[in-house]
Amino acid sequence: MCTVSFVPNRNGFYLAMNRDEKRSRATALAPAIVELDGHRAILPREPDGASWISLNDAGTCLALINWHRVERKPFERIASRGEIVRELGAKPSSDAIGNGLTNLPLRTIRPFRLIAVVPREKSVTEWRWNLEGLSGRKLPWDSQHWFSSGFDELQAEVERRRVCARAQGRPAARTLDWLRQLHRSHEPKRGPFSICMHRPDAATVSYTEVSVTGKSAVMRYADGSPCSTKSSVTKRLAIL
Repeated sequence: MCTVSFVPNRNGFYLAMNRDEKRSRATALAPAIVELDGHRAILPREPDGASWISLNDAGTCLALINWHRVERKPFERIASRGEIVRELGAKPSSDAIGNGLTNLPLRTIRPFRLIAVVPREKSVTEWRWNLEGLSGRKLPWDSQHWFSSGFDELQAEVERRRVCARAQGRPAARTLDWLRQLHRSHEPKRGPFSICMHRPDAATVSYTEVSVTGKSAVMRYADGSPCSTKSSVTKRLAIL
């Protein structure tokens, strides 16, 4: 379960991601700067090294969410979806990301949606894998939101999209402070469908924020629910 928001601005873009997981899942590691295929990238990681979001020195950002409404599983071994971001996190362009996806062992990976933001191209691409085929669609360079939920994905999308639409009319819409408030939201009520999600067995376990402006790429990461977390870790890269 996750919520991803993309907001372009005059000099680049902001992206925010709430990661929702079972409370029993191991705590993830805070973002670190790593070398990948000749590029530097920032990634928070699972203890096994897999990740769900990345930002590299081209300013390119990847965000991966599960596609729960596609109820299919690989027939043989199942590989972690988090390997996708680790494998592709260094890719600087849409074409490189698309080519990299086709070279992965997708038949072993459960359905997913991969959002790729490439500021040099002013492109937003959503890649979808449903165990039968891989498709990519270009989206406008404009505000976008994506939602996933293992509880009830369709209902979560309806409820959260309404909240995002109402938020667009508020003062300071599309600013970084506005984005943070949106990802702390408990509208329409605190529970499984709120953007800051709370259930007895699961919750929003982290908030990741990306800001790319001019020659600077910044990732800010807060462990825990956005509504209550006070501290965060910030990593920066110069854009080449």
